[in-house]
Amino acid sequence: MQKSPLEKASFISKLFFSWTTPILRKGYRHHLELSDIYQAPSADSADHLSEKLEREWDREQASKKNPQLIHALRRCFFWRFLFYGILLYLGEVTKAVQPVLLGRIIASYDPENKVERSIAIYLGIGLCLLFIVRTLLLHPAIFGLHRIGMQMRTAMFSLIYKKTLKLSSRVLDKISIGQLVSLLSNNLNKFDEGLALAHFIWIAPLQVTLLMGLLWDLLQFSAFCGLGLLIILVIFQAILGKMMVKYRDQRAAKINERLVITSEIIDNIYSVKAYCWESAMEKMIENLREVELKMTRKAAYMRFFTSSAFFFSGFFVVFLSVLPYTVINGIVLRKIFTTISFCIVLRMSVTRQFPTAVQIWYDSFGMIRKIQDFLQKQEYKVLEYNLMTTGIIMENVTAFWEEGFGELLEKVQQSNGDRKHSSDENNVSFSHLCLVGNPVLKNINLNIEKGEMLAITGSTGSGKTSLLMLILGELEASEGIIKHSGRVSFCSQFSWIMPGTIKENIIFGVSYDEYRYKSVVKACQLQQG
Repeated sequence: MQKSPLEKASFISKLFFSWTTPILRKGYRHHLELSDIYQAPSADSADHLSEKLEREWDREQASKKNPQLIHALRRCFFWRFLFYGILLYLGEVTKAVQPVLLGRIIASYDPENKVERSIAIYLGIGLCLLFIVRTLLLHPAIFGLHRIGMQMRTAMFSLIYKKTLKLSSRVLDKISIGQLVSLLSNNLNKFDEGLALAHFIWIAPLQVTLLMGLLWDLLQFSAFCGLGLLIILVIFQAILGKMMVKYRDQRAAKINERLVITSEIIDNIYSVKAYCWESAMEKMIENLREVELKMTRKAAYMRFFTSSAFFFSGFFVVFLSVLPYTVINGIVLRKIFTTISFCIVLRMSVTRQFPTAVQIWYDSFGMIRKIQDFLQKQEYKVLEYNLMTTGIIMENVTAFWEEGFGELLEKVQQSNGDRKHSSDENNVSFSHLCLVGNPVLKNINLNIEKGEMLAITGSTGSGKTSLLMLILGELEASEGIIKHSGRVSFCSQFSWIMPGTIKENIIFGVSYDEYRYKSVVKACQLQQG
């Protein structure tokens, strides 16, 4: 396979991004076609990235009782992430050095300052070289971090897709298309956007320490007046940020609910049209959309006030830093200009970069936890088929629908087998477990011969569907043996139930009528007992 231009590029070409020149020239001359786009490097391919992360995730699951997806990601991407973070830090350090050189250049215009005037040309050259070094450090670092974010997104996207193919129908029934879309798009896309700023969680404190040291050398105690205002602004931004996160989470929940209902309506549009339910469905979606827009507006107001605090703080930070020193020592032009430059960098670090980094880490851990929970969902269990068996055989089969109950029973049985107790009181048996969970099927014995027709009848909730799920392997048996050849065809019943409670499905957007509601519950055999 032919290598991409990025893989063939030399170190100098990567440093100056000259490997992009051919496609930029081509795009300048005419509209780019799909064939003009560079081939993705092999290191960025979905196959390579998903295989790498899947291997580490399997290793994490095999070695730990409580596997963490963050550890698998760390083993895949940490060292490159750290390398580009160090480059980013060195590039940010040049922003602190720049005001020092600028102050000395300004001081060289003073005829009485002969020392600075004698080296003014060298200071100018140094300032130009500093800009070049900053460019050569920051641009590759930001590009590299964005690329790592893209690789993480691609790897987790592929991992989620592969997991979806393995999920049991029992789990898939609980997951809506809207939830999958939110997981694959809204959550994963933030890795591309935010990873470049994630390093400021540790860069910003180091930057503030360096800048305060330089400001102390210039202004002594006056420097802390401006820092005090910035700290107050950070606390103000933290309060607003917490409120903005709350509104965003509420908005995300409403978006997910709206997507679920919209997807259900589209999938069952024939039923909606047949029963003239368009108005009820439209009203339901409009109500959700109205609440969603309300949360969006509130989050936007919080973002506005946060941004306003950043843009209006510049003048006041410089004013509070310079005023006490000027009152005591008089105006020194060099120190004022240098202080302004320091305060600009300090304000960016304290009020913008550090809060954004904290928010990115908070969101990233939340997203990774969501993806980890999805990756740990129950998979479809492949039954051990016996090709010599022509029919379907069940012997003393017991099954539970409760989440994880089969695993609990298995652990209890294993514990009882490992430990031999002399007293029956210490033995935990199946009858004890029935106190905390009722089996949907208990001690089922069934033998269906090939070609035999059999109808299973019973009231709602008696276990008819559960029996079919046992045969298909969607419901795992806690006890007993199931045998069949594996050649089973299944035609399921088509039913449409809107997301929500039983009551919401019955009243279906109209006013509540208790008599009608109870009549429907009774007719559908949904009463308890």
